[in-house]
Amino acid sequence: MQTRSNAVTTFATGWYSSGMHDFRGRYGRFLTELETRGLDGFLVQHRSNLTYLYNFTGSAGLACCLGRETILLVDSRYHEQARATAANCTPRLIRGSFEQALEELLNDRFPGGGPRKRLGLEAAHTSCDLWLRMQTWTAAVEWIPEHDLIETLRIIKEPSEIDALTRAFELAQRAYARFLGQISPGMAEVRMAGILEMEMRNAGGEGAAFSTIVASGPRSSLPHGVATGRIWGEEELLLIDFGIRSGGYSSDLTRIQLPPGVGKPEIFDIVSEAQHAALDSIRPGVQSSDVDRAARRVIEEAGHGDHFQHSTGHGLGLEVHELPRISPIRPQILEPGMVFTVEPGIYLPGRMGVRIEDVVAVTETGYRLLSDPDR
Repeated sequence: MQTRSNAVTTFATGWYSSGMHDFRGRYGRFLTELETRGLDGFLVQHRSNLTYLYNFTGSAGLACCLGRETILLVDSRYHEQARATAANCTPRLIRGSFEQALEELLNDRFPGGGPRKRLGLEAAHTSCDLWLRMQTWTAAVEWIPEHDLIETLRIIKEPSEIDALTRAFELAQRAYARFLGQISPGMAEVRMAGILEMEMRNAGGEGAAFSTIVASGPRSSLPHGVATGRIWGEEELLLIDFGIRSGGYSSDLTRIQLPPGVGKPEIFDIVSEAQHAALDSIRPGVQSSDVDRAARRVIEEAGHGDHFQHSTGHGLGLEVHELPRISPIRPQILEPGMVFTVEPGIYLPGRMGVRIEDVVAVTETGYRLLSDPDR
């Protein structure tokens, strides 16, 4: 099989060369994991996983790994792009539907009556409807649902990925500084969100990583309150949660802005202390749940335990929310190369909310702050 391990750097997709990242190493670890799990192949549908393993960034595609070979099924919109930039696979143009092309591929490789092959699939990204239809196919295939197989490989970031994330935060901070010079009380939340998103583009980003949150006054008590037409009051705080995409990777920051002359609320200092306690606990060998506990303890001791209901953080990379979880749920041992947010908050319903969010990369001895390195 001929694979494409090197991408064309000048291809006009806005994507970067696969030479930046260790696609060959990723694919090798992926194949080793399939072997460990007793799988003869794997079906990849999730866009971020297609990007991670195959440098494919189109909105539609299926990668069918069969043994040590992967066929990437693409339609006419992405065939040229895939031929130029895809890694570790052979792109194949489909003429009908993806489902039909996949069924034909499997019938050709594993005709009915032969020994059944165990093919894994992404349980979290395969619809029940497709799953039921796949059970009726005649190919000699047994489908094995797998949870987070590729997502687990993505937890440890390569140096090039951390470089991409660092760049995303540099652009985000640049955009935020320009944004602050253009806002003032009396402006609507949606207008301010639009200004920030425009500045993220002006800074050189590929766009917002998620819907920008701008929540003023009592609306800041909504942890994920979307921007509305509400006007920012003269003596109110403003909660801003925003992210920029750069090189395929996402930043994620939450900041509190106060009008000139308005003092910080008491809960701001509590949240800041909680974040510092969490940061101080980060080093290899620590459980992710212990980082959550460090932040939560500060907030509980201040009498606001019931006002902090979400996790302390989440992984960040190709997706805004990925592994590891910095919460009591599914604790993991921290390892160098993990990247995640640290974002404790206190939310007083109908009054105000404060969240401070930064992002760290775990190092051999502790952590490195990616979001605000000069702090």
